[in-house]
Amino acid sequence: MLFNSIEFLIIFLPVILFVYHTVPVRARLLVLCIGSLYFYGRADWVPLLFLVLSVIWAYGLGILSVRFHRGLVVGLAVTFPLLVLFLFRYLDFALTNIGAGDSTRDVFYFFLSVSLPAGISFYSFQVAAYSIDVYDGVDPPERNFIKLLAFVSFFPQLIAGPIMRYDQMSGQLDHVNAHRSLDVDWAKAFKFVSFGLFGKVVVADVCAGMVTRFDLATGTSSLDAFLSVLSYSFQIYFDFWAYSVIAIGLGEMFGLRLVKNFNEPYRALNMRDFWRRWHLTLSSWLRDYFYIRIGGNRRYYRNILLVFAAVGLWHGAGWNFIIWGLYHGFWVLVYATGKAYWDRLPGWLAIALTFLIVTLGWPLFYLDIGPYSDVIITIFSFSDLSLHFYDFRHILLLGIFSAWVFMARESNWLYNHRLAGILDSPVLHAGMVFVAMMFVNWSKTFIYFRF
Repeated sequence: MLFNSIEFLIIFLPVILFVYHTVPVRARLLVLCIGSLYFYGRADWVPLLFLVLSVIWAYGLGILSVRFHRGLVVGLAVTFPLLVLFLFRYLDFALTNIGAGDSTRDVFYFFLSVSLPAGISFYSFQVAAYSIDVYDGVDPPERNFIKLLAFVSFFPQLIAGPIMRYDQMSGQLDHVNAHRSLDVDWAKAFKFVSFGLFGKVVVADVCAGMVTRFDLATGTSSLDAFLSVLSYSFQIYFDFWAYSVIAIGLGEMFGLRLVKNFNEPYRALNMRDFWRRWHLTLSSWLRDYFYIRIGGNRRYYRNILLVFAAVGLWHGAGWNFIIWGLYHGFWVLVYATGKAYWDRLPGWLAIALTFLIVTLGWPLFYLDIGPYSDVIITIFSFSDLSLHFYDFRHILLLGIFSAWVFMARESNWLYNHRLAGILDSPVLHAGMVFVAMMFVNWSKTFIYFRF
């Protein structure tokens, strides 16, 4: 089920909110679990089954870790969700690269025949982090299975994050399970959902239409090629921003505060700063559970490349994603090496260069390495600077989106504590939802749903 669908907005969300806020307090977590599992399993029961099995596995081994050798138990606990992730997400890629024949593929037919479960990378990382934190003593083993299931399956963040830690949610889940009054800020929640829906349907999906107008590698000008790449850059920005904002708003409606996962990343001053702003919870997860554990800064260059190869692989099972991750790792190392010189650049120039580097890497999300090379060569050939596929309307739209990204500080209008005039008007928010719902049938799936 999609946030940007009539089924979700008109039926599912109102029903689960009504039930959640009217049932006895002790039944809230159960309602949240049932609703979240329905939300996730609406398309297919197989991904739902493995989600529940992953939680059962982590729950049981978390309790066993108190009585048996904790290192062995946590190893088993982490292995299952990561094995499920590998079988559904990376098995086909691995078999292809080792040249496996039909007889070998027949052995794994079940896993190869199932469509990639939405959000599997997100919940697998949450389950793994819970097990590691239990082992490290950060969290005690959870003995309330419904509470642990509610944490992992909570539908606002299940498909595309943020990747929450159990210590961030445990106290909140206890609170909603014990107090009638949840002190929900409905105006703030509606504001976040309305801006998110508008950003997705009206901005991200419009940019998507501008990306798919033609084959970049075939007979197009340098300027057309760059504008298409720029369109995708804004598409993925607003697509992920919209999901992150909607998730915060939906969480607020249930009295649960989700962490900020997106902090104006296109205003980053360098590539290291970019990864402190883009997908904050993935960056912190890889830092705490991977980077530090393989040696951290002791072997900085090697470990950075390993982490960014993992970042690329996390985003997709393909060499194009691995190259994308290493591309980012390379530029992080370039900044680390030349930090003294880079930091002397004027702020606007540092932001522009970082944005250009990020933008030129995004086509690897939807192009193989060969076509991607053709795109980059086309852009930097400067052989034809005329417009064949774009016109003034597209340039105007990209200019408006650029102004939104680079000039409108979210601390002044989205995360503001004082009213920001018309941008905090419920009339405006209702209008944005109305406009989004008018075009929701033409809306596309969130890009990060496939991760």
